[in-house]
Amino acid sequence: MTLTKSLLLGTSGALLAVAGAQAADLPSRKAAPVEYVRVCDAYGAGFYWIPGTDTCLKIGGRVRIDTWYTPAKSAVQLRSTGGPAYTGVPGGGTASSTYTSANGIDQLGWYARGLLMMDARTQSGWGTVQTVVTLRLAAQTGLAQAGQLSSVPLAVAGTTGATIEAAYIRFAGFTAGQAASNFTFLPSNQYHSIWSPSFPSGIRQFAYTATFGGGISATVALENMGDLAAATTANSLGFNPYSATAATATAVAPQRLPALVGNVRIDQPWGAAMVSAVVLQNNANFATPGIQAVTNGLGPLVRKTGWAVSAGLRINLPMLATGDSIQAWVSYGVGALNYTAIPNLNANTATTANYTGGFLRGDRDMTIYCVGVGCASYGVEQAAALNIAGVFTHYWTPSLRSNLVGSYIRLTPGSTTRNTDWTNGGLSSATGWSVQTNLIWSPVRNFDIGIELSYARLQQSLTGLNGAAPTAVPCTAAAPMCNASISPSNWTGRMRVERTF
Repeated sequence: MTLTKSLLLGTSGALLAVAGAQAADLPSRKAAPVEYVRVCDAYGAGFYWIPGTDTCLKIGGRVRIDTWYTPAKSAVQLRSTGGPAYTGVPGGGTASSTYTSANGIDQLGWYARGLLMMDARTQSGWGTVQTVVTLRLAAQTGLAQAGQLSSVPLAVAGTTGATIEAAYIRFAGFTAGQAASNFTFLPSNQYHSIWSPSFPSGIRQFAYTATFGGGISATVALENMGDLAAATTANSLGFNPYSATAATATAVAPQRLPALVGNVRIDQPWGAAMVSAVVLQNNANFATPGIQAVTNGLGPLVRKTGWAVSAGLRINLPMLATGDSIQAWVSYGVGALNYTAIPNLNANTATTANYTGGFLRGDRDMTIYCVGVGCASYGVEQAAALNIAGVFTHYWTPSLRSNLVGSYIRLTPGSTTRNTDWTNGGLSSATGWSVQTNLIWSPVRNFDIGIELSYARLQQSLTGLNGAAPTAVPCTAAAPMCNASISPSNWTGRMRVERTF
């Protein structure tokens, strides 16, 4: 037995030795290292290294559901030749008038939004290269499809669409692409927009930001005029005091130059402050029926320089509660309504004032009118606007907060526009104000359930020819315009459920 065991062990050892020698003669192959996704903490939470690269990526998103109720108001919208196709008015060469009854206007609005957000960053010898893309898919119906200040939302079928909310590259202080405007200061944290400019979806731009010590920075930027709703079309006065011939403007104004924007900002533990300015060029082609007959509708190119200045301040109030703050913003401009007064077309949603009904036209920066017999020449003037807005944020508990928001606006058209009968496209000065309050509960981080109540009021008069009483407006079964209020008001109740991840 012992001899047998010895023979077996010896044979096994010999076989192993031979196998080892043969294996040594075979070519060796090392297993490839496994690439694991690693946390990248250089840029904050949520970033991961892309395997095989030196780039960190953060992927997130948001789902937002909104619904709101606004009582319908009978409305007549003031517009003139060259303006958008809002519900009709007399004037601007239009002999008849139209009227929208409250019976034909939606009272409900619905939004469903899904956002996909990507932020990629790579370190270089010149600093961080940042690339941001935010895509939005949305479905909306009813009031959610309204335009801006003077639109009348009518009952229409729901629509869906895809939008680029942000797409930019930042490198060595430069920003190229679609990013937040460098002029505005207040955040778009309210549910309904107030009478204040808003660019939550950004504006296409080339910008440079210089950073100094002590939290001080300065930015200069060229921003795309084509993103400004009020700058893309000029209004004109029809049958104005200077001639019995209507002046007209092309439907879309030619864009010749970008808007030039600059700001200086300071960010400190106590809060932040910023001053900013913008200069832009408003353009339109002027024509009369005679010019249109020989130039295919295009006449002389009209140019006018618009401008605006602003100042903003935010003060943190940790002595009240962690996260509390008060913010204020004031701006004044001429021919730059998008930067001073009007929530941009890509705003979160329209103002409550969209649904006040009555008469309002604050839709265009520039108005053209005839000068001389037979409209031999043209005049041009721009609308001025003063805007004051503020937000107070208070945390009742770490998971329960509220915002109190208010704004005031004063729109002042040029003197010729103010002294033209409103039925011919004239427009008086107008004052509007709005207030909102909301309550937002966050049962878990980045999950909000909120309600908001807002109120808006418009005050104005309808100017007649050279200061006289406005032309009488017939009240008929087809056009009962006298039923619309000149200085209307309205309120909105809104609910939102939102999850960011």
